[in-house]
Amino acid sequence: MTAVAFAGGNDASRPAVVAPDASRAAGETRRLCAWCEQPIPDRARRDAVCCSKRCRQARHRFTRAAGSPAVTDAGGPLRLAYADPPYPGKAWLYRGHPDYAGEVDHAALIARLTGYDGWALSTSAAALPAVLALCPAGVRVAAWHRGERPTVSRWPLNAWEPVIYHGGRPAEPSRVDQPLQTRRVDSLVHGIAPMTTLPGRVIGAKPAAFCRWLFDLLGAAPGDQFDDLFPGSGAVGRAWAAYTAGQPSPAAVRDASDPDEPDASRPAAARHDASLEVLDDASDPARADASRRDRGATPAIARLACTEGVAA
Repeated sequence: MTAVAFAGGNDASRPAVVAPDASRAAGETRRLCAWCEQPIPDRARRDAVCCSKRCRQARHRFTRAAGSPAVTDAGGPLRLAYADPPYPGKAWLYRGHPDYAGEVDHAALIARLTGYDGWALSTSAAALPAVLALCPAGVRVAAWHRGERPTVSRWPLNAWEPVIYHGGRPAEPSRVDQPLQTRRVDSLVHGIAPMTTLPGRVIGAKPAAFCRWLFDLLGAAPGDQFDDLFPGSGAVGRAWAAYTAGQPSPAAVRDASDPDEPDASRPAAARHDASLEVLDDASDPARADASRRDRGATPAIARLACTEGVAA
């Protein structure tokens, strides 16, 4: 399958726009749904980003599960990759996919992955011994406990999938901005259900919660390059875009501490500043005048500042 890079994350909150439609007014374009990428109906609100309630709810659930990084100041950017190829012996399940090319050469795939700063590879429990034999020293194995697929079997049903991973960004336990609940673990317990609302869904598409766990395994952060080598349905790319949406790069976080920069917290603080209330206190005109002189602002400007603070 074709490799796709998601270097900085797309703004999934805005609908895409297609080329002008000749059947419409000159210069007018059609908006595309931010989830299924189908045209948004003309009757929809002007600020609508999805074409239907179903797509809006599916996008909201997926984006919420994808989460966001706990720490954004993570040093220099890394080149990270994830591979979720057809598992050994299971390539026939994807023979209808446009990128189908038979069984995957896992030796060549792992050699390609080792060129990254950090990488992860999904496989099956049955194929794990053979795939591990192809991996370099130092790899680790994480476990996704997805639950069994109910069926009749003479043997215990498989209820987990291994994720082989290597490298990435180590955590800094001594940092005070990494609370206890953000500790990374190599085991995820998350059941699966048919992702019927996911556009282009294929067998084995990973849920958003799995993607979030995968990003944590590798210590991924905004500004990293993240390559999904087997996009399939594109779920991992969607999750990466949601995970990094609105998050500044590590360099931007460090620059924000520049003492010469304006204090962006002032508007928020203004809405909690009880001293502004005196401007509307008609019972004490002298006190109100003194407050205005101290601030060097007229009552109208002060009220405007309050209003903007509330709306921010």
